[in-house]
Amino acid sequence: MKKLILPYLILITSGLYAQVPMINGGKVPQVIEGSSAASNNTRVPFWCWLNLTGLNPNSTYHYFTMMDTTMSMASNGAGLPIVVNKNTRVIRRIQNPSMTSNTGFDSLMTDAGGNYSGWFGVEPTANGRFFPGNILYVKVMINNGAGGTTVANRLVGNAFQVKSLAFGTTSMSATQGSALWDSLNAAPKNFIGVYDNINAGGRPQSFAIVEDDSLYLRQFVSTAPFYRNRVDSLNFHWGTIIPNNLATGVNALVEYNFTSGNSVDTTFDSDGIWCFGTNTVNMSNGNLALYLNSTFVLMGNAMMPDTTWTSFTATFTVNSNSPNSSYSWNFGDAGTASGAVVTHQYLTPGPMNAYVVISTGGCSDTIYHTVMVMLTTGMVAPMPLSFQVMPNPTNGEFIITTRDNSEKLITVMNTLGEIISSQELTGNSLRIDLSGDPTGIYFIQVKDKISGKTGTKKIVLQ
Repeated sequence: MKKLILPYLILITSGLYAQVPMINGGKVPQVIEGSSAASNNTRVPFWCWLNLTGLNPNSTYHYFTMMDTTMSMASNGAGLPIVVNKNTRVIRRIQNPSMTSNTGFDSLMTDAGGNYSGWFGVEPTANGRFFPGNILYVKVMINNGAGGTTVANRLVGNAFQVKSLAFGTTSMSATQGSALWDSLNAAPKNFIGVYDNINAGGRPQSFAIVEDDSLYLRQFVSTAPFYRNRVDSLNFHWGTIIPNNLATGVNALVEYNFTSGNSVDTTFDSDGIWCFGTNTVNMSNGNLALYLNSTFVLMGNAMMPDTTWTSFTATFTVNSNSPNSSYSWNFGDAGTASGAVVTHQYLTPGPMNAYVVISTGGCSDTIYHTVMVMLTTGMVAPMPLSFQVMPNPTNGEFIITTRDNSEKLITVMNTLGEIISSQELTGNSLRIDLSGDPTGIYFIQVKDKISGKTGTKKIVLQ
């Protein structure tokens, strides 16, 4: 027994056994687009970061990447390889993978330890391996690292199961996914990891490349329509597929560097309903992609009267920069309403602290305003003079427009009641310039010299 064991120990301790080429970790997403149709025309690129070890030191290997439903090293799998050359930064879609033609593979160079880490891509096809619900594994085919023209090793990502999802509109379906796209101020050819947890921990749901990656996939009818029209070749855009049964939605986006694979920046959302109003929880939009707008900042503008009278109808208006906004009003006297344009009658005089809440479901903004309610007595108080102020807010210049040409006095005041300017209007419009004044809120008062009617509006100088 000793004679048999001793040579074995000598072989191990002397390092005579060759290293085994393998995929030894990385960042691999959990899902890939797939289809059971005869022709898969909703394709979205699949990306992953892989660590290869056990290769020859300082060697150039030829490679291409595919996906397979088996971990067997006897088959290449299916899909069209998308090869990434870290040195030249060129990314190519390979129609006919092969080690015998330089158009059928690309090259990677190992370090002194025989290791290589980088991005790998695959385009799913109509092959049965990509049928919805199937579990796939990424495979990297390499030659011998010395110019060989055959596949010497098939490296299998056996630690990473990837589930195939078809685009569909059934919420919480385990075999369907929905399209999502965005535009970030991220570097072209960096990658966006989409995570369903606020810590961006574990494996991402998917990876997307930041355009323009020069692949020009919009020329192929097999590329998903949303990817052709809203993502491909459009600078800073990215798009992907996420599961329809994502209970927490998308909670984090991580930008990863093209060369190092390291994290560059992270954007968070705790509940999966993003500020723009896009709800990523258990999505059901299928191939009709939702716009995430992850960097959106909600802003609103409201017009509320500075003064009104008891039992008179006052109009309140509000708008925002999100089409998904809803508006909830509180008029300060226990009265409430909802909508972009509402009316209200105050029954008691005095200052009323009115406000409107602008909400997208993902975030909100509140605008406050004090309305002075005047008591209506004996004679009916005249309605305030009507006029328009455009633009509002303004960077300096604005135009006042009235309904008639009668002579009027235009007075501009600051919030302290100090008169900034006073001019006469003999037509129906007047241009005023506040460019030299401090930014803030001002009041425009228009008084008709004939009827005595007066109107006051607020303007914001930016």
